[in-house]
Amino acid sequence: MLIDYGLVAAGTGTFLAMARSAPPAGSGIGPSFDKDNPSKILDPTYSDRLGRSHVAEDKGERVPALWVGMAIVPAAGWVLAQEGLGRWKSGDQRALRIHESGVGLAETLALTLMTNEVLKQTVGRLRPDFQDRVRRHYCAQPDSKGVACTGTEGGPLHDDPAKAQRIFDDGRKSFPSGHAATSFALATYAALATGGRWVWGDEATANSRAIGLGAQAAAMGLASYVAWSRVRDGRHNPSDVLTGATIGAVFANLAYWRRFDTHGETRRGSKPATSAQTGVQLAPLSLTVTWNWR
Repeated sequence: MLIDYGLVAAGTGTFLAMARSAPPAGSGIGPSFDKDNPSKILDPTYSDRLGRSHVAEDKGERVPALWVGMAIVPAAGWVLAQEGLGRWKSGDQRALRIHESGVGLAETLALTLMTNEVLKQTVGRLRPDFQDRVRRHYCAQPDSKGVACTGTEGGPLHDDPAKAQRIFDDGRKSFPSGHAATSFALATYAALATGGRWVWGDEATANSRAIGLGAQAAAMGLASYVAWSRVRDGRHNPSDVLTGATIGAVFANLAYWRRFDTHGETRRGSKPATSAQTGVQLAPLSLTVTWNWR
């Protein structure tokens, strides 16, 4: 149990420590940005990969990062409510299930965010709208460092210079998609929790299976929309969102199946084994056979 708490703390701490920093020079995938010669990245041969228009985070994005963060609350509420409303005989068992579900979801998110951010910092892939970010960022500076400015760049990335710098640095963190990773982490874990209670679990009924399958489809559909929106808005390449979605789904599966079995029962504090004995007396010897089952 302490290991679980440690993973949550380590993952969250690593993510928060790295989230505000910019990747080192170079890119593990695609063209690299040279801050000493920023105009080089504006070469027209890169336009097919980096030439999308930059959409303001708080105005033009279909799914802002804030919305993804806010989705944690209803997702957690849905997961925990299913366990709290279960028809369990023991209050202790209900409390254990709620605890396991909550810690599992927290672990999923922490490890997903950490892995995603480590890869962003390590790979340093440029976003599809990076050329537009370069023009708007450097043309708002006293020294454009060789970037040709025509006055039609659309203004600085943000009125606050510090926020403008953050938005520019974020343009080098395309791989993998944090939106897709977080969305699929939440959706996959919620879908698994729903399945264990309503679809394949011991308490499942015909009606609950229909409701559960609908809820699972809705969760995965919303996550897929978020991933699609990142490509549509010019924030990511398809490979970015596919990798992010895979990261989130993998950690959700690892966290869930480590805690619950295919019957929807917790692996920790599961039902005790039932045993029986058969004795055969053969004087002067005796033979006893014992077997266990769950």
